[in-house]
Amino acid sequence: MLQTIVFETRWFGRSFSKGSWLYVVPYKKIALLFLLIIHIGSLNAAPGPTAPSGSAVAIDRLPISFKSGQYTLQGKLLVPKHIAQTTAKIPAIVFCVGSGAGSTTSSYASFVDSLFTNQLPMDSVAILYFDKRGIGASEGKWHTADFESRAADAKAAADYLQSLPFIDKNRIAIAGHSQGGWITQICVSKYPETFVGGISLAGPTFNVWEQVRNDYTSTLMCKEQLTEEAARQKATKKTKVTFLVATALPVKPQWKQLKVIGKFEPGKYLSNIQRSLLLIFGENDALVSPKYSLAELQKLYPGGIPANIQTATIAGANHSFKLTDLCHEGSTKGIPYAAATKNQIRDWVRINLLK
Repeated sequence: MLQTIVFETRWFGRSFSKGSWLYVVPYKKIALLFLLIIHIGSLNAAPGPTAPSGSAVAIDRLPISFKSGQYTLQGKLLVPKHIAQTTAKIPAIVFCVGSGAGSTTSSYASFVDSLFTNQLPMDSVAILYFDKRGIGASEGKWHTADFESRAADAKAAADYLQSLPFIDKNRIAIAGHSQGGWITQICVSKYPETFVGGISLAGPTFNVWEQVRNDYTSTLMCKEQLTEEAARQKATKKTKVTFLVATALPVKPQWKQLKVIGKFEPGKYLSNIQRSLLLIFGENDALVSPKYSLAELQKLYPGGIPANIQTATIAGANHSFKLTDLCHEGSTKGIPYAAATKNQIRDWVRINLLK
C-alpha cells in the first residue's frame, strides 16, 4: 500500500526534494493528506480477496500428507504466512502433475511457481500439489493406477483441504498439466460437488492412443522432415507396435501403465461437465496437438461447445508453455513461460475463485 501512495503523490506533486516523496509543494498537501487518510482507513478494512497480481507475498510451503483409500500421499501446501492464526477463509487449488516417474512436486516446482504462485494473489488463495502414488514419499505404485484412481487421489486432496479451518470448502478448484490435465477433466465431471471448476493445461481431449500417435507424429516431422500426413501414417504403425508391446510384454514401468490406461476415453467425462473448465493448449505442443484437441471437442459438441467450457491456444508455446518452436532441442531452462498462459490462469482464478 505504501508503494501505491508513493506513486500517487509523485503524480500529484512534482516538486520533490532530493527524491523524497514526503516533500510536495504546499498547494498539493491536501491531496497527500487525503491519500494518507484513505490508506489508514484501508488498514482497518475487513480483509477480502485482492485482485490477482504478481506481487510478492510471504507464503509458507508446508509439508502435508493425506489418505486416499489405503495409501498415504505426500505433498506441499502453499498458504499465506500466519493464515492459521486468522479467521479468514480462502479458496484453494489442487494441482495434478503429469505422467511418469519424473513428474514430481520437485520437478514441477518451477512450473507451479511461474504459472500460479508468482501470478496469483497468494494472500488470498492456497495451492496444494502432491506426489503421485509411489513417487517420493507417497505410498503405492504410479504405474498401476488408472486415471480414475488418480482422480480419486485428487478428490482426497480436496477433502483434506476441506478439513482445514482456513480453507473455504465451497471454493476449491483443480488444475493439472499434461496427464494431469486428463485428471482435471475427470474431476470436474465426476466431482462437481467438490470442485467449482478446473484448468487443464496441455491435457488432451482425445484418447491415450491418439496422444501416443501425436508424440510419434511430431518426432517424425522434426527428425525425418516428413509432412504431417506422411508422419501420421508412419506414426500410426509405430503406435500399434507400442500398444502391442505394452499389452503383451509390459516390462518397463511406462509400458505397465500404458497397459492400464490404454483404453481411456476422456469423451465420456468432457461431455458431462457442468462446472467451469478452461482448456489451455500450446501452439507448438509436440505431445498434444491443439488442432486435434479442438477437433475432438467439436465432435463431442456438434451443436457448439457450451459456455462453461473455454479453450485457449497459446501462440508459440510448447508442451510446458515455454516459448519454443515445435522441433526445439536441448534445454529450455532459460526460456520464459508464455505470458499469455499466465494471463489465462490469472483471469480464470479471478472470475471463478476470487469473486
